[in-house]
Amino acid sequence: MKAEEDAIRVFDRGYYNFEKFDAYCDDGFHFVTRIKNNTIVQVIEEVPIDPASSIIREAVVKIGKMKHPLRLIETRDSEGNQIRIVCNDAKRSALEISDLYRKKWQIELFFKSVKQHLVLKKLYGKSQNAVFNQIYIAMIVFCLTLLIKHHIGYQGSLLEMLDWLKDYWCKQMKTFLAELSETSDRISSGRQKMGHQRIYEESLAQYERGDAFHLDDVTYVPSTK
Repeated sequence: MKAEEDAIRVFDRGYYNFEKFDAYCDDGFHFVTRIKNNTIVQVIEEVPIDPASSIIREAVVKIGKMKHPLRLIETRDSEGNQIRIVCNDAKRSALEISDLYRKKWQIELFFKSVKQHLVLKKLYGKSQNAVFNQIYIAMIVFCLTLLIKHHIGYQGSLLEMLDWLKDYWCKQMKTFLAELSETSDRISSGRQKMGHQRIYEESLAQYERGDAFHLDDVTYVPSTK
């Protein structure tokens, strides 16, 4: 596979493999990953750092049985814990490398959201077109389910609404609404709402007042008005 120009791959310790790291270096693939605590580190050169930055240490090292040298960057996470990162990119600054690793968690949060809200846990195709089609379908189902839930005033969770639709998709709407109403009447009004139900209600309220620009902004803080 040909390396993409200026691309850098960021991954966690689940893909920690010295032979793979050497192969990435040979093939021109740039990568950033967190180093394991028990990894043998041979320091080749210490690199001066800016005392005012969040970088604690930078050095050129060899780790494990690798033949290629790497950059070792030590910094702290949001909770103050020290983390050690290695990479084979010599152009980006140490601060940029540490920021890239931190932003990896935005991707983790995205996949968590996709699994929980879009119920997208398994990809049925491996091609780019198949993956995009499945994501679009899941998003359409999510939006339609949310609209139906809001339109009929169903007080249960969105996942419960989706289960109802799965069971009654081939029946008449009046049958669906009658059964839904009868079941809802049997449920205690004092039943505690689950956390995801509150999240969906907040999302719906944001949508209705046009407060939806946060979908493209990872720094957005929802309004409490």
